[in-house]
Amino acid sequence: MKLSIITLTHNKLSYTKKFVESLFRYTDDFELIIVDNASTDGTREFISKIPNVKLILNEDNLGYSKGNNQGLSIAEGEYIAFFNNDILLYPNWFENVEKVFQQENVGFISPRHINPHYDNTNERHYIKFFRKNFSYKKDYEKNFDECVFSCVVTKRSVIDNIGDFDENFTPAFFDDIYLKYRAIEAGYGVYVANNVCFFHFGSITSANNDYNLKKNREYYFSKYPFAEYLTASAEERDIYKFIAYDMKKFPLNYIYTVILIWKKIKRRIKRLTKG
Repeated sequence: MKLSIITLTHNKLSYTKKFVESLFRYTDDFELIIVDNASTDGTREFISKIPNVKLILNEDNLGYSKGNNQGLSIAEGEYIAFFNNDILLYPNWFENVEKVFQQENVGFISPRHINPHYDNTNERHYIKFFRKNFSYKKDYEKNFDECVFSCVVTKRSVIDNIGDFDENFTPAFFDDIYLKYRAIEAGYGVYVANNVCFFHFGSITSANNDYNLKKNREYYFSKYPFAEYLTASAEERDIYKFIAYDMKKFPLNYIYTVILIWKKIKRRIKRLTKG
């Protein structure tokens, strides 16, 4: 099996139906693994009728990291995709994403993200919208922010090397960022494919749910204590992205420390010059 697709569900049946239809329309040669986190709206009845689907039915909502790790435990593919159940795919998406893996040390890849909250389109026209409005010189590029786990592909060998999802992020959020950082630290690149897209309804499953953002945020910054400072402004984000793109190894805390010291030196020089 070349490709394993892992999708978590927790109610929102109408979106899951659209996702499954899009998946089978635009994807060949894959296994679908659905981990249902205690749905009560008919989702379980629907997914149980999908041909050849592998199901894990949790009696409680175990969250994003735990659910994806459950899916990984039974995935057989060389490639692993983590897909939300509120996305729609693009023709030949996997064929174009797979080409990027021909490069050395590729960790994670997402197609370009189309979201109705900030893109002037809808689910009926997103493919035409992408073809008309998105044009890039390169078919892919390193891009930490645009590589998003609502629709991302990796290889089993990458997961075997860097480890699976950290279940201390419960039930969701910051877990995907942490996994991307770990990939960069292990020498992998994080990419976006510019010649394909996916449509993301956005914040469907997470709406009206308590995801312990404060706790997860604190846990994340306990791993990377200078990350909050670095992402405090657009200028600092640009510095970070430049480093993340160009370095195979990314010793985060040392780099953050150097940036802090350099900013202090610049302020001191500026004061002395004025004096």
